[in-house]
Amino acid sequence: MDTIGIGVRVWRYLKGKDVVTQESLMDGGNKVVIGGFGDPLICDNQVSTGDTRIFFVNPAPRYLWPAHKNELMLNSSLMRITLRNLEEVEHCVEGRFGTSKHGH
Repeated sequence: MDTIGIGVRVWRYLKGKDVVTQESLMDGGNKVVIGGFGDPLICDNQVSTGDTRIFFVNPAPRYLWPAHKNELMLNSSLMRITLRNLEEVEHCVEGRFGTSKHGH
């Protein structure tokens, strides 16, 4: 399966900044390469220049090395940035599932 890796500007890490290696950072530490775009197993993985999304990623698995060693790989659909989505993701990261103001 061929997928595409693209350079993505990171505005904020919600979790896992500690697993992003120095070798993965580009453009003075503001960008990372994320692979997995075009993966048919991930429903919403289409982006355009200028889009702002929440990305759920993991370091590239060893079986994709050396070609993708310093890349992060999508592991889920992209999420649009809304206040509600940010709250939901932050609550999950903090271990507070289902505690948003929106009753979910």
